[in-house]
Amino acid sequence: MASKAERKRQHILKSGTKFILEHDFNALTLDAVANYAGISKGGLLYHFPNKDELLKGLADYVFEQYTNLFYEYAANDPADKGKWTRSLIQVSKWDLENNAKLNIGIMATSMLDPNMTKEMSKGYQHMQSKIEQDKLDPVDASIIRLAIDGLYYSQLLNMAPLQKDLREKVIARLIDMTK
Repeated sequence: MASKAERKRQHILKSGTKFILEHDFNALTLDAVANYAGISKGGLLYHFPNKDELLKGLADYVFEQYTNLFYEYAANDPADKGKWTRSLIQVSKWDLENNAKLNIGIMATSMLDPNMTKEMSKGYQHMQSKIEQDKLDPVDASIIRLAIDGLYYSQLLNMAPLQKDLREKVIARLIDMTK
């Protein structure tokens, strides 16, 4: 069972995530998150001594959810061939639909401080190795991953994103390519 301090830390991270999704990344302040979480600013500062640490904590928290869901989708896939690649497609779709505002802020912050996303980079590299060993041609699996990355970032950055109907058809085609 998690300690009281760890439960409070998780509460702050969950609250910070919800705050950003309800408001905007630019509205994120230590005071705003403390108020939203219903704790004192001192309580927040105990876990996150500054905004940069809170941002890193939020990035890690969101990526942990992403990683857990990646493994969950793969574990629930009855077909062994292509399951990791399908899982990556599904978790990327979920993340885009649920965390877009948060991810834009994390991406912008990580451009200023690449150390912030060092662990996420390692985790994503691990996912790449999983899809390369997915009983698919590794080149095909990598092309699928790069296509899903392109879909993801074109929508996230609002750079000629596809309409929802076409995006869903592209995702379905990518999933078909894993079978």
